[in-house]
Amino acid sequence: MSYVRLIYASRATTAFKPSSVKSILQVARRNNQQNSITGLLCFNQQGFLQCLEGGRAMVNQTFQHILNDPRHENVEILSYDYTSSREFGAWNMGYLQNNQAMRDLLLRNTGVEDFLPLSLAPEQALAILRDIRDIINSIPEEET
Repeated sequence: MSYVRLIYASRATTAFKPSSVKSILQVARRNNQQNSITGLLCFNQQGFLQCLEGGRAMVNQTFQHILNDPRHENVEILSYDYTSSREFGAWNMGYLQNNQAMRDLLLRNTGVEDFLPLSLAPEQALAILRDIRDIINSIPEEET
């Protein structure tokens, strides 16, 4: 089966509040499960890095909703590829908060600890998301 993998970065607007993360994850997980979309979200108070995987029509539709979300601005597609397998198939929407593990993997992949998703090259973005996946997989389920 063929899937689409879309990775985008965006900047958080003033409409985004720290409490919005929980709401975003709840809605994304519910909607993504219904639409057979998997992925991963990485966020700090300034920006988002997200991967969406699934059928082309559903990924495109989901991304259109993100483009219309007032909590995002400067939305940039970092990569859009066809693939035969999912990198993040275990989650409807995985998430890792900005913590020391996150800063360590950013330093390893980009040379800086700062999370600047709009400055990432496509291969850096995918490497960071894969590392986040691996970190999440190593955390006991009750802590994620």
